[in-house]
Amino acid sequence: MRIQPSHLETLLWIDRLGRFRAAAEKLKLTQPAVSMRMRELERVVGGPLFVHEKHRVKLSALGRDLAAYAERLMSFTREGERQLIAPRSLRGLVRIGVADSYALTDLPEVLLEIERRYPEVRIEIDVDFSAKLDRRLARGELDLAILTSPTPGPDIRAEPLQDLRLRWVAGRRVKLPPGAVTPQSLREQPILTNPAPSHLFATIRSWFATAGVEPQRLNTCNSLTVMARLAAAGFGVTLVPIDVFRAEIAAGDLRVLRSTPAIPAHRMTIAYRLDFDQDLTAIATVMRRNQKRPFAAG
Repeated sequence: MRIQPSHLETLLWIDRLGRFRAAAEKLKLTQPAVSMRMRELERVVGGPLFVHEKHRVKLSALGRDLAAYAERLMSFTREGERQLIAPRSLRGLVRIGVADSYALTDLPEVLLEIERRYPEVRIEIDVDFSAKLDRRLARGELDLAILTSPTPGPDIRAEPLQDLRLRWVAGRRVKLPPGAVTPQSLREQPILTNPAPSHLFATIRSWFATAGVEPQRLNTCNSLTVMARLAAAGFGVTLVPIDVFRAEIAAGDLRVLRSTPAIPAHRMTIAYRLDFDQDLTAIATVMRRNQKRPFAAG
């Protein structure tokens, strides 16, 4: 008996999902069929491929060696399919995850363009923090995501989209010392941010850490829109992507604060699975073409 591509694909999905049952559901097989494939593969390679733990299975040393080979082989196979098989018009369900900032800016125009170009596509949108989108994309629960700092992998292609400019903002009534805000000057102020494990939360903690201080009144909220409204009403200050709130800034409801040190931008990225049954580069192209110009404030 020889190693079959189906055996290797099954091995990789068990490794990613940690359970035989989850891999069976992903591959639309029964759990006994998945178990049989792995027994056959173990007979071919001459040893156990898994270490069974309480809640999941992990690859043995032999399993990890075989998985590395399988990743290279499957990647080569997918590349050949993309080069040799004529692309079809996109159709069916595409599961897209987007960060809150993207959902509030570019997403409406993107969806209208996808509807115009690919009328047979159905879109399922999931708005969440980038860290959570990253995990769901890696598990195959999303087909494409707009997020910051995606985890690289052989099944995922990541392409830069745009820089997300971050600035401290506050409402008209918030009293702050003159000049640029610093970690020391904001240490006692109420701060609004997304909860961990969001990249916005990590950015704020890192900014304060540059001065060796911690914010004393750190408040969390899972909505950028609510954070901005609370800040505009006078509840502390918040760090937001300013291009999301250009209308509030232009109207004077939010004022952009200079800061020392400066806040580094987050790099928004398009990441999509290469093992999706259709080529998602067309949707990625639509997203790149429908980017809004940066707001002039800040």
